Amino acid sequence: MMAKVMRSYALAAIAATGLVAFDVSKAFAVQPTVTLPTGLNLGATSFYDGFGGQPGDSAWQTYISYAHNKGMKDGDGKDIPIFNDPKMDVYSVISQYSYLFKTDQKILGGHPGVDVIVPMASLDASFQNAPPFPGVKLKDNGFGLGDPTVSLFVQYDPITINGNPFFVSRLNAGVTMPVGKYDNDKDFNIGNNFWSIHTYWAMTFLLSPKWSISLRPQYYYNFKNNDPASSLPLDEGVDDTQAGQSASINYNFGYKVNDYLTVGVSGYYLKQITDDQINGHSISDSKEKTLGFGPGLVVDFDKDKFFVTAYRESNVENRFKVENSVTLRWLHMF
Repeated sequence: MMAKVMRSYALAAIAATGLVAFDVSKAFAVQPTVTLPTGLNLGATSFYDGFGGQPGDSAWQTYISYAHNKGMKDGDGKDIPIFNDPKMDVYSVISQYSYLFKTDQKILGGHPGVDVIVPMASLDASFQNAPPFPGVKLKDNGFGLGDPTVSLFVQYDPITINGNPFFVSRLNAGVTMPVGKYDNDKDFNIGNNFWSIHTYWAMTFLLSPKWSISLRPQYYYNFKNNDPASSLPLDEGVDDTQAGQSASINYNFGYKVNDYLTVGVSGYYLKQITDDQINGHSISDSKEKTLGFGPGLVVDFDKDKFFVTAYRESNVENRFKVENSVTLRWLHMF
């Protein structure tokens, strides 16, 4: 069934956040941090992503993730010099329930369903000040509820060739609600304090009885944050911020060793496609980008499936770099 985090916060997903337009040249006033939302689903999904069951089926998924983020990158992919060795550890537990409606009625040619995701996360940031900014520190807001997501999706029947399934996919559109933990005097928050809408198309190609490819292109649109956050006083007249739109893709290449075990490699690519904004004005050179890659496996016991994926990032711009991360996922069908 549909899996979203996590990112992501979740995504992964929940796994990385960034800092752009942080102006420490002023003694007592700064521009607010503006970042893409947590929960972008980067790398949270992998093997056989396009599959989703039959009408009347339900699925419960639990994701347990850890990500070690090290190094805050600027628009050129270089370390931001304000801090020495900045780090952030992100721990997350994400619960997801999916249901395919028990009906013969199809929508857009597929079976309709609903999906609910509720994340919990803990942020542990560490910053060593670098001269000439000895007094600058950034704060996180610890442990709490993340922003939940509710989605509607359409699950398609497999397309077969010579009686064998070759392609199966799912379309999804959802909204992320700003009810997670958020403090406007903290720089790194678990909740986003703004609404987001997204759409994705999860798909799996069964190239042979052994080999498969799964892809999930995804698009995010983020609304305004009318209560920008910063641990330092903001510039006068800052009323709102808005993270840019983003496009990403999860990908996976799997090899089925036997009826129980599939191994392979997974990854993701994120590209922010519009600038962040403050008071409706674009922030130049604020677009985020990252590429993740790593090994993975799934153990399949029919109704229960256990996934493990690990990632390391490269080509990072305007965000924290994930030095290493691991996600354990349990999927139960009922």
